[in-house]
Amino acid sequence: MRKLILLLTLFFISCSNDDDIVNSEWIIIACEGNYGSSNGSIYLINQFGEMDSIPNLGDVVQSVEVNNDKLFVLVNNSHKLHVFDINSDGISLPGIELDLNNSSPREMFVDNDRVYFTNWNTKDVKYLNLFNYKIEKLVDLEGLPEGIIKKENDLFIAINMNEDYSSANKVVRYDINQNNIVDVINVGEGPQDLEFHNNELYVSRTYYDENYSAFHGTSKYSLDNSDILIRNYGENTPCGGSIHNIDNLMYRSALGGIVELDEILNLKSSNKIGDFNQSEVYSVEVFGDKVYFGLTDYNNLNKVKVVNLDNSEFASYDVGIIPGDFAIWKK
Repeated sequence: MRKLILLLTLFFISCSNDDDIVNSEWIIIACEGNYGSSNGSIYLINQFGEMDSIPNLGDVVQSVEVNNDKLFVLVNNSHKLHVFDINSDGISLPGIELDLNNSSPREMFVDNDRVYFTNWNTKDVKYLNLFNYKIEKLVDLEGLPEGIIKKENDLFIAINMNEDYSSANKVVRYDINQNNIVDVINVGEGPQDLEFHNNELYVSRTYYDENYSAFHGTSKYSLDNSDILIRNYGENTPCGGSIHNIDNLMYRSALGGIVELDEILNLKSSNKIGDFNQSEVYSVEVFGDKVYFGLTDYNNLNKVKVVNLDNSEFASYDVGIIPGDFAIWKK
């Protein structure tokens, strides 16, 4: 069993028995690695800035989630789900490795006793039952599903592309209690990331034309009256693909940071957090009052920058190749 022993923590413990000096937080970063290789990894950063990593987890470490003292890691092109124990000292190895039978897993959402995850090759949502660790199919879908989120009894699943890899335009609403699809919502082309603000579903979108030129947009769907607002930002607009709720204000990755959205989904560039080269901003996540930016040039630059909500840079870390997703564990 391998565990990270924090020298800084041990130093403090030798001087005091105060529990507040024991590590109580890990930021977990999924680093995809090079496509076609097996050098995907996860990196961990604790509250003292100490780092640890687990290398060679497979081909394209796609996403990470935490539930209680379990860490879940999806590996896209190796078609695996890793489950690790995690605590103040770090991750216990070797963990559990589950074969997903060539499903090409993408994104996941943990809720109570299930880990839901979307799959491209099998065009479905499956879940891991945390009672018996069996994997079950939840629902077949028309198209390639990406982001997934839950509100009350419903899952909302973004269908990013059609089976022929042309841009899709829908979010599927699935009622877990009824075990069926109750709505298919047209949100505009290329839905990816999903986030709620009260009873409104926000959707970040990225899509491509026949020449592979990138287009970006945001949509907003009301669960109260089914109103839909679709905003497109134009061709090759310097935007990204994530959406965030910070203190009931909605932000979208754009313009080298995350930018507040107004009520009609315009980008309020005067209220932006982060100021990086947009072509290098690969991922963004918000935990509390800190924004984590995964930066990469797909070669030598692979960093995580941490920015406070007042737009001051808090920390910078060198991490594995292509930092693409984040999770947090707290004691």
